[in-house]
Amino acid sequence: MISKKLLLLASSAAFAAALGFGFAATAAAEDLSDNATCLECHADEPRAAPESSDHPRIHTDEGGFNVEDHEMWSCIDCHDMITEIPHPEGIDGSAVNCTNCHDSTPTME
Repeated sequence: MISKKLLLLASSAAFAAALGFGFAATAAAEDLSDNATCLECHADEPRAAPESSDHPRIHTDEGGFNVEDHEMWSCIDCHDMITEIPHPEGIDGSAVNCTNCHDSTPTME
């Protein structure tokens, strides 16, 4: 009788551990603070110019930066509306929030 209870307890613990490892692996695979995660899908996408011609263009067509000061930031520092993978339908990740770091959206001078 005790051995069946121990077997049930051991199998329940093993199942819970496997389930926990599965969730941990999914969370690690979706580390949005690592630009490589974003570039797995977006590396070959064209970098659009800002909607307003008055705003500076941050990315080169190749995906680098025209403004080197931005190289140290992660994609989600500017594209802060992206919070999960896959992205919810209707999320436009092309928009950026410059006021996360700047007092106002920079303009061409």
